[in-house]
Amino acid sequence: MVQRANRRAGFTLVELAIVITIIGILAALAVPAMNEWMANARLKEAARQVGDAFTLARENAIRTGDNQIVFFQKDMLGAALLGNGVPVPILTLDDGRPGTAGQNCRITAAKGQTWVAAQTGVNWGVTFAGAVRAPNDPGTSPTWQVSGSSFVDPTGASTTWVMFGPNGIPVGVTAACIAGTTGSGGGAIYLTNGFRDYAVVLSPLGGVRVTTWNATAAPPAWRQ
Repeated sequence: MVQRANRRAGFTLVELAIVITIIGILAALAVPAMNEWMANARLKEAARQVGDAFTLARENAIRTGDNQIVFFQKDMLGAALLGNGVPVPILTLDDGRPGTAGQNCRITAAKGQTWVAAQTGVNWGVTFAGAVRAPNDPGTSPTWQVSGSSFVDPTGASTTWVMFGPNGIPVGVTAACIAGTTGSGGGAIYLTNGFRDYAVVLSPLGGVRVTTWNATAAPPAWRQ
């Protein structure tokens, strides 16, 4: 009787194979979902970083009386942004008080800088939004879907930067460091990871709003 009870308590090779197969199937289903969740978390963090860069630049401009320039992807000369020698997606420059020596919109070691590290898998532009801009995006750049930036300078040329004057209001500025009028710096930064799209909208007065593309809406649209 004891021997028969022991045999009933064990598992056959067939039963073990079935259990292992089920575990494998569940794992195969769970891994893609987990990967997408992690990718979306990184995208959300990247959007938050953009919004924080705008907010902090505005606050520092008011506090210091200096022009603060937020760069995305590259500087005004087309060079990649670097933080401690490593490529970074966002760099904020304290360019000094308007009209003072060295206030030329150029990134140099002597000027105060802050930057953020890149988020893996996050790219500029949109995947799902197509030609639909985020609500209240005041930017007019025609390349925003690919470049990820709807900002323009005073001549209407597309840019990947915006400047905050001492009053904290964003203004457009040319690559030659010629600033536009107060409130001319509104625009948006668009980010995607292949699963979702995010937009970070900067109003002409400096307000920041983060929104995401809602693919389940009827019709699909940016969340209000």
